[in-house]
Amino acid sequence: MSVEPVAQPLVGFRRWGCRRGALYSGIFVAGRFVPNPALGMIAPRVKPVPWPRSEDRVAKCFALRGHDAPQRDCNCGFSAYYELPEEPDLPAPEAVWGAIVAWGLIVECERGFRAQFARPIALLDRRNPDDLGERGRRVATAAEAYAIPLLEHAELVAYAAWHGELRAA
Repeated sequence: MSVEPVAQPLVGFRRWGCRRGALYSGIFVAGRFVPNPALGMIAPRVKPVPWPRSEDRVAKCFALRGHDAPQRDCNCGFSAYYELPEEPDLPAPEAVWGAIVAWGLIVECERGFRAQFARPIALLDRRNPDDLGERGRRVATAAEAYAIPLLEHAELVAYAAWHGELRAA
């Protein structure tokens, strides 16, 4: 793993938690979405911040001795997989999948990468069967709020390739 600037943007695929039309980084534990767990450990009173809708997102490290993100020996940076799984998992009602375009410093890993800058470019049109409260509208509401397309699996992969380099794992 090395930290290198990329010559052209990379595209990747990732999962977000989606609440009220906003996309959040976080983890999924026992069928529940936990937004930005690192921030909660360091600053428990700080509210999670969604991915911006009209600007690029800049990675920050929340380690005690913070540094520019991403770093090889840390987990900071915006993570994405090189490939969209054939059957992307949706472990909680808030789970949605999509594609990002990423640039700046990049840490390449075995199945994906972590980036300094990123922006969502499209969402996967896949209804989560556990999303009873939103009745399937959650991902469509987010796509509309971010002004990005909602695409089927094959279309999402092809659309992502138009925005940057698509690498294989």
